[in-house]
Amino acid sequence: MARIVVITHEYDDFFSRDYLIQGLFEHWRGMGHELIVTAGTRTEISGDIAILHVDCSVVDDAYLDYAKRFPIVLNAGTRDIRKSAVSRVIVDRGDDWRGPVVVKSNLNTGGLPEHIHNRIARRMGAAPPHRTAKLFEQYEVLDSQALVRRRVWKDPSLVVERFVPEHDERGFWLRTWVFFGDSERCNRYCGPRAIVKGSETTFSEPAPVPQELREMRARLGFDYGKFDFAVNDGRATLFDANRTPGSAPNLTAHFVKNAASLAAGINSFLK
Repeated sequence: MARIVVITHEYDDFFSRDYLIQGLFEHWRGMGHELIVTAGTRTEISGDIAILHVDCSVVDDAYLDYAKRFPIVLNAGTRDIRKSAVSRVIVDRGDDWRGPVVVKSNLNTGGLPEHIHNRIARRMGAAPPHRTAKLFEQYEVLDSQALVRRRVWKDPSLVVERFVPEHDERGFWLRTWVFFGDSERCNRYCGPRAIVKGSETTFSEPAPVPQELREMRARLGFDYGKFDFAVNDGRATLFDANRTPGSAPNLTAHFVKNAASLAAGINSFLK
């Protein structure tokens, strides 16, 4: 049996938040594995396999160096998951894209993880680790890039992307692919708004994983995580790539139901 070490950020406040990986712990223990969650890089811990679960868009080199002490490290290649690093639909000023666009944070989850880290650090009397991070949780949808304000183009914390929602007569759809090693599940969720939020979904159904998404997963170095995407005219558009996924409260039961099969993905790394 293996000792699994989950590496988290010094200021993640891991156990007070609803991370999807937490639902795998009981299954790993049931399989006979030992589980350790470590915060920061100061603790001397040995283990058979480590999971880089640092909840911020760009992982500091100190965490990557810390992870190298373990013989197997999952998500070691996911250092940078900002939109500017993973998106293929970013619109630059002067591009010939004539459709609608969406303005969003370059950071994952609107910069909320970085905001939480900074807040906890200040509360502890320490310097904030993400001094330039801005909190920008909303999405701004515009009919064309001509309507994007000049200050947006100049702000490196924001990106402009093509707005290509998936929709049909039932509503708008967001596809979510969750994977751990060779275990996976992919569903699409229907909502009433073009920006589909987990708290507003009204219907879900299984969905296939496009081959181009599998290729992107390999290119981005993801062993465990969640991809949010849409499919239009047979082409997939990746919206978010997340190495520390959580779940919306109304979808928790759905994730719990599939946790055992997802947890079994650890075996693909221990063979």
